[in-house]
Amino acid sequence: MTFHPSLLTGTYIHYYATCPREAWLYSRKILPDQEDSNIAMGKALADIKEEQLDNFPFSHLKFDKIGKERGHYLVTEYKKSMRNPQGAKMQLLFYIYQLKTSLKLKEINGKVISGKKVVFVEGNEANMAMMEALIEEISQFLSSPRPPPFEHNNFCDTCGYRDYCY
Repeated sequence: MTFHPSLLTGTYIHYYATCPREAWLYSRKILPDQEDSNIAMGKALADIKEEQLDNFPFSHLKFDKIGKERGHYLVTEYKKSMRNPQGAKMQLLFYIYQLKTSLKLKEINGKVISGKKVVFVEGNEANMAMMEALIEEISQFLSSPRPPPFEHNNFCDTCGYRDYCY
């Protein structure tokens, strides 16, 4: 199976940053445990967000908010927790990359908000080059016929995919 980069979404990016095995399972349409309390909480919060925010769909992507602030575009993503700030940052950077390259926007940045925590992400050239390399890396990884071996990390105990690993 060849995984085309155009199929990537923010979810793939976030999953890969959290656990590559999770991203691989998701790419095969293997869903996490739908009865898991964390999955249920995430769905409930997504439903609430959908009612309160103007989700901004772009191509096959769907992020929470985009606006103009101080002369540049600002993408905002809301998370239920900031347990994995790196995954949230990479997901947002992916959205910035997609908007910047597709719409040829010059200045675009972003922020991830969870409660009182805010993580800012710059759409600078270094981040865009890093995201371009990451997109290629993930696409190649998701094309592999077998999932990577299980490696325990800090997210395993609350992961909806844990039954596929233990």
